[in-house]
Amino acid sequence: MFVVLALTVLGGAVASRATVITSDRSVAVGKTFDYIIAGGGLTGITVANKLSAAGNTVLIIEAGKDLPDEPGIYNAERRGELGTTCNWKYSAYADDGSELPWKIDSGKCVGGSSSINGMVWYRPTKKEIDLLGQVNDGWSFEDLEPYMDQIEGFIPPTSVQVSQGAGYNASVHGFNGPVKVSFPTPMRIPYAQSLYKSAIPQVFPGLTVTNDLSARNGAASASNMWSISYDATNNINRRSSAAYALLYPTSQQRSTLTVLTEHRVATVILNSAKVATGVKFGNPDQGNTLYTVTARKEVILAAGSLQSAPILERSGIGAKSVLDKFNITQVVDLGGVGLNLGDQPGTGTSALVQSNMMSNTSLIDGRNLFAPVISLVNLKQLFGAAEANTIKSDLVSTLNARAQALVDAGAAYSLDSAKGVLGGIIYQIVNDEMPIVEFVGESYPAVLTAVFWPLLPASKGHVHISSAAPFADPIVTPRLLSDPFDVKFAVKVARKSREMFQLPTFQNVVADAFADPASVGPNATDADYEAWFRQTSYAASHWQGSTAMLPRNYGGVVNNKLQVYGTTKLRIVDVGILPTQVTCHTMPVAYSIALKAADLILN
Repeated sequence: MFVVLALTVLGGAVASRATVITSDRSVAVGKTFDYIIAGGGLTGITVANKLSAAGNTVLIIEAGKDLPDEPGIYNAERRGELGTTCNWKYSAYADDGSELPWKIDSGKCVGGSSSINGMVWYRPTKKEIDLLGQVNDGWSFEDLEPYMDQIEGFIPPTSVQVSQGAGYNASVHGFNGPVKVSFPTPMRIPYAQSLYKSAIPQVFPGLTVTNDLSARNGAASASNMWSISYDATNNINRRSSAAYALLYPTSQQRSTLTVLTEHRVATVILNSAKVATGVKFGNPDQGNTLYTVTARKEVILAAGSLQSAPILERSGIGAKSVLDKFNITQVVDLGGVGLNLGDQPGTGTSALVQSNMMSNTSLIDGRNLFAPVISLVNLKQLFGAAEANTIKSDLVSTLNARAQALVDAGAAYSLDSAKGVLGGIIYQIVNDEMPIVEFVGESYPAVLTAVFWPLLPASKGHVHISSAAPFADPIVTPRLLSDPFDVKFAVKVARKSREMFQLPTFQNVVADAFADPASVGPNATDADYEAWFRQTSYAASHWQGSTAMLPRNYGGVVNNKLQVYGTTKLRIVDVGILPTQVTCHTMPVAYSIALKAADLILN
């Protein structure tokens, strides 16, 4: 049954010529659209919005459901209630094929991960985006910054919010875009924020407290902002996902846009000239029956770093060694597909709050808005100048051996490609204008918590199909903490978190600085910290790199126009194109990729 979207929660009915969102596949089977997009997440919706606004007919095929009235999505502080709703919860595997103890969070509903993520919003540094632009013409910070401005609708803090820690720099925000960005109402844990802003620079000498992380010149500490807006009528902080910003509002309705939910793209159809002419898709809950829909102009993959590569492989695009395992005929030899996969491994430590402070909600609370204070720390601030210089030398001297290890593990296309990627990571790590760890000041009932992760991991993994079956989940092998320097950075920042909670700054609020984990106490060795970090860490769900925008002979999958090598009329528009991690949470970059992609397609 067709569903014409109308959301009272967003204020008013939609126009009569409205976007169609439906799980009825008759809207697509045997039909022809100008563009077909695999994936109705952040980048898919953003690209579709712009293409359909230009008068093109666009079909999005999304695996998950449409959940506009799900409180765990639209209410930013109820996201913890979602469970497996709108979440793939992929299994992750070690090199030996054994399953890891944690699941991978990834959005599976209209809006994708922008419907379930932590909503943290700050921009990348100029230096890291310019590095991308050095390899790919047209992708410098100067090229992407206008798109970051275009998408953002920043809401300045009130005087009350400013008095409780909020601040901003107008030069690094857009004010008229559809994705709303603001501080929460009321502010979270203002007393704890002030303690963190006092203590964190003490354990990371040289770190400065600023009013806006997006304005940083590398490393800084500040109160965080989120992709939310305050709904005074319902007294909630409302998530501003890609769906709520670009699909549901009356102003964004398109008679030229159709969203088919609860169906998955299995393969891209390529003709004898390797031109993408459509896709095969189906509903996994109804068996492996596949249906066909035709693209008049292009097929666009926006399925994310963990699904776009498997779609290519099922379509015969990838390494012969992978395809032969499942008797898939190779159509395009593209050995970099699924390789170079990266994410940031994180965990945290907690200090028990004194009993007389347990009811102080300006210090601790149970509100589910992650990361009220974020600090971005560079190499020198983490280790001190002398040890940082030693690490810089060691990073360079071990480059070849570490690159070879990536090749041997099946995570890199070639030694040259591994050296190129690692060289780019080293270039960033050794630069004072680039942070290498993120350090979050948090609170939960009864405890103050520091959460942290290396931002520029050299550890790389891979994602591949697990069978030729059209809807089988991929095999994701993250290989987190497989590089020794990632481990070194992780251990050091964990030790710093313990130092912080022992400072005089916290003496009137903390009862036990080593409350959790108790297994890593005051006399713990680096080996103890490493073992604990490996046991408790998990991926930050900022997966990137599996369909990298690099030269083809370096394991690249797409060119600087986002076109898949060896094909015509096939592009990838998700963050899998990024060869290395970005040091911000990915939304501002993902939106800018999608908006630029739409311009590339239209032009």
